[in-house]
Amino acid sequence: MKLRYMVDCVLRHDEKGQPWYEPVGVWVQGPGPGLDIEMFYIDSNDPAVLARKDEANWVLNRLVEADATSLPEDFLEYHRRTRSPYDGKFLQATSGDNHSLTKSTWETIICSLINDNT
Repeated sequence: MKLRYMVDCVLRHDEKGQPWYEPVGVWVQGPGPGLDIEMFYIDSNDPAVLARKDEANWVLNRLVEADATSLPEDFLEYHRRTRSPYDGKFLQATSGDNHSLTKSTWETIICSLINDNT
């Protein structure tokens, strides 16, 4: 199964005020049909992460309310392009084969990305 995914990062600042982006979630688009999209975020009470979870839920709700039956090919790219760099960023969408689309799989990916950035 071919999946496309992009990592969601929030804008942080270090003790010297230098900005950096921390990975906190991942959006995964499957091959379809239908609304084949999942958004996973790390478990956190951090307001920035909670805001991202709310934003992801809002996107899903908008799709359902609009009676969308499928996602465009550029769904992930559109959201990546429209994110303000002052709010965070999505990393470049990547394609890959992954047959176990589970929350723990994507949490592991997110945690490894966070560890790579620290």
